[in-house]
Amino acid sequence: MQVKIARRLAALFDELRETGHIFLTRARRLETRERSGRIRLTIVQFGDYQEAYWRFASGGDENYYAQRYTVDFVASLAQRSDVEAVTVVCVSASAPATRLPNGVGTVGLQLYVPGERPRVRQLVQAVADSAPTHLIVMAPITQVIRWGLGAGIPTLPMLADSFRRPGLRAKLRVWQLSSLLNHPSIEFVANHNLAASIDLERIGVDPGKVVPFDWPAVSSPRDFEAKTAPAMDRPFRLIYVGSVIETKGVGDAIRAIAALRTRSRNVQLTVIGRGEIEKFKLLAATQGVEPHVSFLGPKPHKEVLAAMRQHDAVLVPSHWAYPEGLPMTLYESLCVRTPLLVSDHPMFGLRLRNGENAVVFPERDPGMLAAAVESLMAAPALYARLSEGSQAAAEDFLCPLKYDHMISHFISTAERKKLGSYSLARYGYLTPAVRARTADQAV
Repeated sequence: MQVKIARRLAALFDELRETGHIFLTRARRLETRERSGRIRLTIVQFGDYQEAYWRFASGGDENYYAQRYTVDFVASLAQRSDVEAVTVVCVSASAPATRLPNGVGTVGLQLYVPGERPRVRQLVQAVADSAPTHLIVMAPITQVIRWGLGAGIPTLPMLADSFRRPGLRAKLRVWQLSSLLNHPSIEFVANHNLAASIDLERIGVDPGKVVPFDWPAVSSPRDFEAKTAPAMDRPFRLIYVGSVIETKGVGDAIRAIAALRTRSRNVQLTVIGRGEIEKFKLLAATQGVEPHVSFLGPKPHKEVLAAMRQHDAVLVPSHWAYPEGLPMTLYESLCVRTPLLVSDHPMFGLRLRNGENAVVFPERDPGMLAAAVESLMAAPALYARLSEGSQAAAEDFLCPLKYDHMISHFISTAERKKLGSYSLARYGYLTPAVRARTADQAV
């Protein structure tokens, strides 16, 4: 155990050495740029901005909720008179540096390459090459955040993560992250929605600097009529939307379908998303339910919404180990008024209540998942109540501070302090009981 800790600390010191020399040679130039008043904003994210821009330019559709809104907003920043440059660094795909027709510069550097160590030094170099005066890091990539601090530039960690992964190594990483986020040079730390923001407080981040943010309400339950329970003479159709991986509960869902089929329950599962599809196709085959589980791969967002509306229940079986913030699948399910079946992931409990606006089951338990499906199938009144209550559940689901205002306030020296009014410390309705419920991982 001590050897593992020593190795982790050695790796951390290696990262410091790798990133340190880069920011030391650039700090003076960056400070000069900020004093000049012209903004050079760099955003580090997993989403491929360049691919999305060209897809929209050719008439393509969104891949996920509010994607066009974010692409258009970033483009609007590049047109501002006080902005010299906007650069988006994508860490999930490799692509040469280019400037798009909307004025946004992009570069892709795949951080995680199978069989290789994370390409941390190359990523930090790509960020440094963009010569930012302001830096937004939309993932808990500590090396990039640390570079921003060392370069002396305003740095905003803007996350969509929780921190519940078990194990000593995970605890060490959480300690490292919380210590970094509490650095006095980081004025604010954003996280998607309330529960994930409270989780930052739980791991030790100052609540006065933790700011929950959200996306705009581009969909609404008012656009759809409430649903009634499906007829008993046809299959009960479940849908899962998200990454097709074990920690998102896909394997649990397939095993639950198998258990239900052995009890002569006429159920079907549709899986939409990227990931380990072949692995789970094999699982469906070995469980004897291959004809009853459909893998559609990724689909445009409007098709996803239509499919969620057409199915009888939306399934979100995430494991606690998966670092959920608050998946927009939950909000979209409420918007299309299709009842939710969700695991007891700690990030869901602040918004969803068993029997009130969802059916909740224990994580990593296919048997209890199957029982939850049966309970919904057998209770038309519960089904109707969940669908009818979707509008009330969705009304306060989204946080008041939206993505665009978060960034606009951050890059403005005069307006940055306004973000403090949205911090956890200023949320009056976050009572001690609410904080305790989330911190204790209760649903």
